[in-house]
Amino acid sequence: MTNSLNKFFFSIVLPSFLAIALFIISIYVLILPVFENNIMQAKKEMISELTNSAYSLINEYYQEYQDTAIGLDEAKRMAASRIERMRYGDDAKDYFWIINRQPAMVMHPYRKELIDSDLSTYTDPRGNKLFVEAIEVTKENSSGFIDYYWQWKDDPSRIVPKLSYVKSFEPWGWVIGTGVYLEDVRKEIKLLQAKLLRLILLIIFIIALILIYIIRQSHKIESKRGLVQEQLLLSNQKFQSLVEASSEGTLMLIDDKIVFANQKVASLMGFEASEIMGKRADALFEINWNEEVQKVIVPNKSSSFETSIAWGKNTGDGVILSLSKIDYDDHVAIIVVVKEISSKQQIEKETEQLTYELQTSLLMMNQPIRHFIEPILKCNHEDTIADAAQLMTKRNQDVVFVEINDELVGVVNDFDLRSRVLAIDCDAKRQISGIMSSPIISVREDALLYEAILMFNAMGVSHLLVKDGSGNNVGKISNDKILSLQRNSLSYLVKEIEHTENVKDLLGIVKKLPVLVKALLDSGALIQNITRIVSSLTDAITKQIIRLAIEELGEPPCNFAFIVLGSEARMEQSLATDQDNAIIYDDKFASDEVKAYFLSLAEKVNVALHESGYKLCKGEIMARNPKWTQPIGEWKKYFARWIQQPDPQNILETTIFYDIRYIYGNYDLVNELKDFVYQLASNRDAFYHHLAQSVAKLKVPLSMFGQIKAMDDNDMHRNIDIKAILVPIIGFLRVYALYHKLQVTNSLHRLKQLNEKGVLSKELADELGQSYDYLMMLRFRSQANQLLSNESPNNIIDAKMLTDIEVTTLKKILSGISTIQSKLNVDFKGAN
Repeated sequence: MTNSLNKFFFSIVLPSFLAIALFIISIYVLILPVFENNIMQAKKEMISELTNSAYSLINEYYQEYQDTAIGLDEAKRMAASRIERMRYGDDAKDYFWIINRQPAMVMHPYRKELIDSDLSTYTDPRGNKLFVEAIEVTKENSSGFIDYYWQWKDDPSRIVPKLSYVKSFEPWGWVIGTGVYLEDVRKEIKLLQAKLLRLILLIIFIIALILIYIIRQSHKIESKRGLVQEQLLLSNQKFQSLVEASSEGTLMLIDDKIVFANQKVASLMGFEASEIMGKRADALFEINWNEEVQKVIVPNKSSSFETSIAWGKNTGDGVILSLSKIDYDDHVAIIVVVKEISSKQQIEKETEQLTYELQTSLLMMNQPIRHFIEPILKCNHEDTIADAAQLMTKRNQDVVFVEINDELVGVVNDFDLRSRVLAIDCDAKRQISGIMSSPIISVREDALLYEAILMFNAMGVSHLLVKDGSGNNVGKISNDKILSLQRNSLSYLVKEIEHTENVKDLLGIVKKLPVLVKALLDSGALIQNITRIVSSLTDAITKQIIRLAIEELGEPPCNFAFIVLGSEARMEQSLATDQDNAIIYDDKFASDEVKAYFLSLAEKVNVALHESGYKLCKGEIMARNPKWTQPIGEWKKYFARWIQQPDPQNILETTIFYDIRYIYGNYDLVNELKDFVYQLASNRDAFYHHLAQSVAKLKVPLSMFGQIKAMDDNDMHRNIDIKAILVPIIGFLRVYALYHKLQVTNSLHRLKQLNEKGVLSKELADELGQSYDYLMMLRFRSQANQLLSNESPNNIIDAKMLTDIEVTTLKKILSGISTIQSKLNVDFKGAN
C-alpha cells in the first residue's frame, strides 16, 4: 500500500503541482516579454506612420512649388508652419520637428531657441549627439529609429528617455521626426501586467480545482486497479487454456499490443512466446495493421489475407492471417489466427518471382548491341607478336585487330597468344599476322543481343567486329560481356552483392545499373519495375556494406536501426542520387561510448557507399553527422519540435524526414518512431497547413512552364529540371499520406491507397500516376544516356532532345500541378 501511495504521489500529485508552477513561469518568462515586445513594435509602427503622414504633407508643398504655384522659400515656410501646428496623443502635446543636413534646426514647436542654430555639437544629458545620429541614420536607409533623452513634451525641467522615428525629405535636405516617451510605454506594460496577473490568478484557481478533482478520482482508480489486474490475469489464463493446444498459431491483441501468443506462433517465428508479448502485429508481419483492423468492422466476422513474416528467425516465410474482433472483459480485442502457406502456394509465389526475373532477362536479350559496343584496338600486320602483346597489356585489352592499309584483316586474342605462341615456344619476334585468325567475323550494330549470342556459338569466336549500316567499323563486342549481361537478373545481382567482400566489387555492380535501366526503358518496362530494381540493388548494397562494417568494428553495443530518407525511403531512386540516411539506437544504452561506436559505423558505411557510387549528401543528412545518429528519445524530441512548432523554414528543412524506411537492424525502433510521429501529428492543423503550403507555394513549376512555353518561339536551348517538376507531385502525396496515417512511403503506393480510401478521385489519381511515370521515364532515360556517355548524371534534360509530343505532354503536366496546389490550399486552408 505504501508503494502504491508513493507511486500515486510521484505520478499524479507532484506532476500536477509542477504543471501549475510551469504555467506561472511560462507566463512571466515567455508570454509577458512577447506582449512587451508587441507593444513596443506597435509604438514604432505608430510613429513611423505619423512621420509618413507629415512627410506626405511636406511633399504636397513641394509639388505646389514644382508646379510653380508658389516660390521655394514660401513653400518651405508654409510646410514648416503647417507641421509645427500638428499635434497628436491623449493630451495633444506630442509633436514633430524638422532639421536640415548641416544639421540645423528648421522647426521645433517647443524649443524655439534652437531654430537656425548649429546642432552638430548638440548633445542630450547623456552625451548622445541625437541630431547628428538622425542625419547618419537617414543617410544609410532614408529613415530609421534613434534613442536619446529629451524634455517631457512642453516641460523643459523634466528630462526622460525617448524613441524617435526620423525620415529624410531629399528634395529639400530636411529630416523630419517624431517620437514616443518610453515612460508612456512602461505605463501601458504595467497596466497589461496587472490585468494578466488577475487573469493568471483566476486560471490558477480553476486549474487547482480541476487538479484536486483529478487527484481524488485518480486515487480511487489506483485503488481499484489492482483488483482489475487480477481479474484480467485470470481471464488471460482461461483464454490461454483454450488456445494453447491449438494446431494453428493464435495471437490476441488489446490496444494494438499482443497480450497472448500460443506456442504455434512462437515456433513460426523461431522465438519463445514471451519474446513476442507487447509487440505490435505489424512488427511481426509485413502488414499495415491499422488498415487491416479497419476491415474488421463487425464483431465475430473475420478478414483473411496473405503476407509474410517480418521478424524472427524465419523472416520472409509466407503466412495467411485471419483477423476477427471480439468483446473481451470490457475491452475490444483482435484475434489473429496464423496459418503457414502450403507448399503449393509457396511454389506459385516463387514461380511468379522467377517469371518476373526471366522477363527481365528476356528484355535484356532483345536489346540492340549498339549499347554494348567497345572501341577497337588495332596494330599493323608487320608488328611483332611481342609488340602486339605489349600493346594489349598497355591498353588492358584481351584482343587486338590486325590491319593492312587501314583495312582490318585478322584478329588475335589472349587464347591465341597462349596456344599459338607460348604453348609451342614460337618466336615472339615473328610478325603478328602469322598467328592471327582470318577472316574477321562481323555483325551489324542493330543486331539484337540474342542474335550475337547465336553467332558466337555458331562461329566459335571470342569477339565480333561491329559495323554500321554503311559497312563502316564502329567497334567490337565480346562473348564474355554478353554472357555477363545474361547474368544481370535481379536475383543474380543481389546474390552477387551478398558475396562481395570489398567496395571495388560493389562499384562494378553499380556500374551495371545504367545498362540495365536503359534496356528496360527501351523495352517499355513499367516505371515501378525499374524503380523496384534500382531500389532493391541499392538496399542490398547498403546492407552488405553495413555487414562488412560490423565485422570490422565488432557487434553493436545495443539494438539499432539504419534508416534511409527521401527518395531512397520512397523507393524512387534515380541514377543520379546521393545518400540520405540516419541511425536510431536504444535509449537504455545511450552513452558516449555507444554513440562513438555508431558514429564509427556510420562513417564506414557512408564512405563505402560513396566509393560504391552513391555520393555523399551535400547537406550532410547522413548517419555520420552526429546530429542524425541519436537514441530514439532524441529522435522523438526532434519530431516533437518540428511538428509542434511548425514554420515555413522548419518545414522546408525537415520534409525529408517524413519519408523513412527501415534498411538494417531492429525494425521495432523504426516502428516505434513512426507510431510516435503519427500520434503526435494527429489533429495538428497548423503543422499540416505549413506542410501543405510548402508544396502549394512552390514556384518552380510556373517558371518551368514559361521555359517550355518559350519553345514555341524556336528557342530550343533550354534546360528542364525534371526533379523540380516531380517535387510538388511527391510533396502533394506526402501531405495526404501523413494526414491519413498511411504506412507506405512509395509515391505510387500512396496514390493507390489515397484513391482506394476516397481521398483522391479516380480521375485525379490516374492523371497523377501517368504524370509521375512519364517524368520518371524521362529522368531515367536521360541519366542512363549520360552515364553510358561517361558523363555525370543529373536531373537536367536538354529541351532540344525532346519531340513535339513530349513537349506538349510536359506542358500539360505543369498546368496540372496548379490544380493539386489549389486542392492543398482548399483542404488545409483553415489549419493556420
